[in-house]
Amino acid sequence: MCRFIHRTRHRRGVAVAAVIAVVLACATSMVAEPARPVDLHAAERRVFSQFGEDGVIEKIFEVIEPGPKFAVEFGAANGVKGSNMRNLVVDHGWSTFQIEGNPQLAKALAKNYRDYPTTKTLQAWVWPGNIEILFEENGVPKDLDFMVIDIDSNDYYVWRAIRDFRPKVVMIETNLAFPPPQRMVVDFHPMNYWDGTLYFGASLQSLDDLAKTKGYQLLYQVSGSSNTFWVDERYFAAFGITDNSPAAIYRPPSDTQKLYKQKWGRDGVPWPEGRSHLNWKDLKIPKTFRFDR
Repeated sequence: MCRFIHRTRHRRGVAVAAVIAVVLACATSMVAEPARPVDLHAAERRVFSQFGEDGVIEKIFEVIEPGPKFAVEFGAANGVKGSNMRNLVVDHGWSTFQIEGNPQLAKALAKNYRDYPTTKTLQAWVWPGNIEILFEENGVPKDLDFMVIDIDSNDYYVWRAIRDFRPKVVMIETNLAFPPPQRMVVDFHPMNYWDGTLYFGASLQSLDDLAKTKGYQLLYQVSGSSNTFWVDERYFAAFGITDNSPAAIYRPPSDTQKLYKQKWGRDGVPWPEGRSHLNWKDLKIPKTFRFDR
């Protein structure tokens, strides 16, 4: 009797073990394989963008299905030359909200989109304190797909201030003069502007540190450009990137980007006389690189 019970228990144990093995094998087979790397470099294509941004944007939104097909750009210039929005509007039927601070460029921007009712343009200066108000007043959906920040000054601070709106993809111009792991952000002043020197924006490392606190992962830097993409971390795995550290993604400036040959204000090199301040009417704004964020 004891032998029978023992044999029965043994058989049941074997049967249970076999079932567990089958379940584990099925579960293993159901685990998704890592995504194949998406070749964003091969996707680079220029339609209206300054470099290959148009093709990269198209490819990203082949991998990520867009929601409302809505994009925003501030620092939009005339909306045609070097535009990151024009191809989306004209060739893909997207809706956009485009902001430009310069009155002459803003006037041209409005004219260039008067035949596209899905695009709204605005002449306005963008600050951390007004960006979400501008979004709210101009019908930007909180789950927009794409946002471009290109104001050549307080870009870091404006992105930091955006909390209630969640684009799937963000593109920002980075300051390539400060390669990873160097951190650099220009000191905040509401009247900061670009004066043609290296005093603008933030380094790739600083922007990526900020991105991680907001739940974004570094994705790609366009060839020959300082425009860099981040993607909501929910979608990052779909791109199959094994190393997205700033050091791996960073591309040094090309020989044609002569701006980056300047040494002023860093590495112990003083600013030339008359170039150590930004001048806004009667206001003098000291140029101070911050290396603590």
